Amino acid sequence: MPENLSLTAGANPERINLKPYTAELTLASLAVGVDNIHHDVFLSPRFIETSSTYLLEFIRQSAQLAFLAQTDRRAKKPLETGVWKKQLTDLLQSALTRAKFEKNIEIDVLARVAIVKFLTQEIATQFANLVLEGKEWIRSRGEYFERSEQAHVMKARLAELQAGRRGTFRQAGQHLYQVLSEIDESLLSKSRRALFGADDSGAYDILNNRLAFVEGGRDDALFLEHYVLLGNYIRDQDRMETFDALLLDFLRESLLAGDQGDELGEALRQHQALVDAALATRGEIVRLEQDRAALVRKSERGDGLFTRVGLRSGAADTRTEMLDVERRLHGLGERIDSLAPQIDAAKRRADFLSEQYQSRLGDFLNQPENALRLFDVSYAGDGAGGAEMRARLLDRWIALLEQRDLLVHILASYQLRNLYHDYCPPIHLQQLKKALVSREEMKRVADILKQFPARQFSVQRIEDLAKKLRKTPREDARAIATRFAEDFMRLRGGLRNYDRLTAAMERINLVRSEKTREISRMNNSLFEFLLPQEVGPVEDRVVSHTIIKADVRGSTKITQQLIERGLNPASLFSINLYEPVKRILDRYGAAKVFVEGDALVLAIYETEANRSSQRAVSKACGLARQILAVQQAYNDKAQSKDLPRLELGIGIAYQGSAPTYWVDADSKIMISRALNLSDRLSSCSKLARRLLAKQASVFNLFLFQTVLEGAVEEEADELLIRFNLNGIELNEEGFLKLSEEIAMTPAEIDCALPWGRERITLYWGEVPIGDGLEPIVIRKGQVRQLLPDGRLGPASARAYYEVCANPKVFELVDAHTGMAVRRA
Repeated sequence: MPENLSLTAGANPERINLKPYTAELTLASLAVGVDNIHHDVFLSPRFIETSSTYLLEFIRQSAQLAFLAQTDRRAKKPLETGVWKKQLTDLLQSALTRAKFEKNIEIDVLARVAIVKFLTQEIATQFANLVLEGKEWIRSRGEYFERSEQAHVMKARLAELQAGRRGTFRQAGQHLYQVLSEIDESLLSKSRRALFGADDSGAYDILNNRLAFVEGGRDDALFLEHYVLLGNYIRDQDRMETFDALLLDFLRESLLAGDQGDELGEALRQHQALVDAALATRGEIVRLEQDRAALVRKSERGDGLFTRVGLRSGAADTRTEMLDVERRLHGLGERIDSLAPQIDAAKRRADFLSEQYQSRLGDFLNQPENALRLFDVSYAGDGAGGAEMRARLLDRWIALLEQRDLLVHILASYQLRNLYHDYCPPIHLQQLKKALVSREEMKRVADILKQFPARQFSVQRIEDLAKKLRKTPREDARAIATRFAEDFMRLRGGLRNYDRLTAAMERINLVRSEKTREISRMNNSLFEFLLPQEVGPVEDRVVSHTIIKADVRGSTKITQQLIERGLNPASLFSINLYEPVKRILDRYGAAKVFVEGDALVLAIYETEANRSSQRAVSKACGLARQILAVQQAYNDKAQSKDLPRLELGIGIAYQGSAPTYWVDADSKIMISRALNLSDRLSSCSKLARRLLAKQASVFNLFLFQTVLEGAVEEEADELLIRFNLNGIELNEEGFLKLSEEIAMTPAEIDCALPWGRERITLYWGEVPIGDGLEPIVIRKGQVRQLLPDGRLGPASARAYYEVCANPKVFELVDAHTGMAVRRA
């Protein structure tokens, strides 16, 4: 199906581009459970317990059943919203992390569907528990209390609660919807984008549906507040089916729906042509059968006469005519037989195209923006004549509404928002809306209100509003007709998404018993979504590790200068570098390996338990940037304190296996290829510093290679000359691992380098750290040759990777992509 459809109004040459709404929610790639039908999902027991307690207390307080607490003289229990919301956030984040680890976003979608199913079911469960609790509370006070006036009042209150079940469900459900929406908007959507790039927004549009949190997906109060209130009964003029058919007819009649309409029209014409041919053939058969019957009668009457007078030729002519009729009837019968399958095939094709066309038009009615494209004269786009075309379409739309006497119902629906809080209850929403339109219904409403004299309801207010509706100015009616079309399309799309979400929830089996959980796990068909603290380290062995080494440039000279001035170099390094870095290690899940006088070596380990969520290389890049930020903070104050500046070089090396250790007495010494590699990556050649000392650049890492004839590949590293001054180098294996951990977007940018302007490749992405996101920008550089005369030669095929920390690099990415890359 195309992304949009160009529609032409009448004979007007201007065109309106309508966009279909085609979001789907699929779980096709996920294994089904032990019943071969449903997906087995096991949710965190701690989250389930907290949610059950939280919802019960929320419904209790929403229903204002305070008599239980007052009678028992217990203080009202405060809602632990923060605790529950934190657990929900952690559970959603762990599901997203697992989806990234398994490289399948449908796992996150499955978790979201399962959580929505559990929460909506739990509202009904806890509502029933609350009613049962109230009944048992009354019963527990004894038979004498049950016959008391106080007990009758409490029973009446419980009856009111049960009668208002839908409202209580709506109140609790919309609270849950709001919390989920806030978590998704503030955190999860950003994390999805960071981990998966352009996320499957269509599936998450379906998940983010407030209709899923009301009973049956339909609630008049919710429709009135957030969409538009429509009629519910068959006799209602303003039923949803009425407006749906009206808008579909409007699209078909007022707009030519491109090639799809032409194809459907041609299929209908072909079917009709075949039907007409069959009818004509059938008519010819009927005529011939009448001729045959006449010939039979003629033959029966004439045989005796012809025999007596000896006219054999007359009988022969009759038989000849009859044979001709029989031959023609046989041919027409064969033609009818051949037309039958053709008519069936043409009908099936026309029905298929008609259904497809109807569904396609329906997809346009699920996209609220199309209402503005059709009727909003201020909508920008579609050429100079677009406003005039939309004005004509809006006039036709209003004319259709007035012809069906539907406009007044629409006006009443919107005016009801300012009125219903004062009258509902005892008046029902639908009844109050009809009172604004119908005099007979107004009388019924007035009679009902008279039954509540103590509340002093004003019928005059309703009557005044009803008169005002019939006198609505034309311009106001045009604006409301446009607004209604948009709200109707939002409601239609929401109901469509609710159906798809409900279908997905029906395919999920929320596993509650340990036996089913174990069987499904044994069959590798169980999806478990647990809180981080519930994930036990079955075999918490290290499977990979990343080393970060920060090397201080010129530490020997700095130490000598400080000693000559009577200052303590050890405390300078410790207070201004090592201690500030130590305080941020926990944020990135890093550990200290060792500290030398001029170097700090850190490690981030991935274990069996945390490898799906650790994202070691991503965190190492963020930690390296923070180390440079600590260094810069010190340098900003060093000049005023007459202290030496610190310059660093940082190397990040990832190794896809565990390190080994050698134990010397009480010391544990790490042996790792990544440890040695990080030492090289963090180094800086004095020759390179001399070559680039006066060259300004936004980058801090460059690699050169001396030319030596006969050098083999194993000796290439020994010929490298590295410039790493306040830079961060990442090994190639680490870059590949980083590309798996988060979504990296490439960008080609022209930039000034020490040897002139050149087109460079930058990769940028974001990594979730705690409750926020930290940006990562990687420059892919090419090792350049260093000629014997000291000049820089051409670039080689060998690449290196710099983790950029200069704010100006982020500005370059911002300017190139048009997106604000957040800087930590």
